[in-house]
Amino acid sequence: MNNPPRPRAKPDRPTHPTKIALLEAGRTLAAEHGLYGYTVEMLLELSGISKGSLYHHFADFVDFVESVQVEIFAESVKADIENARAAFERATSKVDFRRFIMAVVGSAFLPDRPDLRLLRASMLGATRGREEYRVRLGAEQRRLREMLAEVIEQAQARGWVRPDVHPDTGSAFMLAYSFGLVLDEVTDQSVDPQAWQDLVMAFMDRVMLVPD
Repeated sequence: MNNPPRPRAKPDRPTHPTKIALLEAGRTLAAEHGLYGYTVEMLLELSGISKGSLYHHFADFVDFVESVQVEIFAESVKADIENARAAFERATSKVDFRRFIMAVVGSAFLPDRPDLRLLRASMLGATRGREEYRVRLGAEQRRLREMLAEVIEQAQARGWVRPDVHPDTGSAFMLAYSFGLVLDEVTDQSVDPQAWQDLVMAFMDRVMLVPD
């Protein structure tokens, strides 16, 4: 299946040392006090950077807080991309590729995943009415989706994934079935991890993977 080339989202990371230092201080404060639990005064005291320098690099404190959240979100996306690529590079057969998918599904139940999903959900929910913030977070999420789409394209070229599966749609689904667990994690009794994994793999076998 030949899919038309699509433009790739590129990360837009800060390069100025003062801006980097401010964002690092903001990430420390966010980890200790929550995404919105720190003040300008706390930031300036921790970073040792002046208020003038802060507002030279950021339009206001809201812009700074959003920038910190984008950095946190981007770091988690980067880790997901690196882990998925490393796992896929070891695949040399359809059986290996299926194991790759199972590993992606299984990673949803790692100890840090519920907290990460809730963190991402809170950030995504906060984009309502904040268009610039939505665009910035969206660019990071798009990077992850495009990486998985590339994996699906490569798997199609090797005859492992059905040619009628659109790579972008398939990758969006792979992200959704993991992230969607956040809906269940707010209940007092979560679904059985193995039953969840079995259901997802049954769908993959019937809809995405080329039958044996």
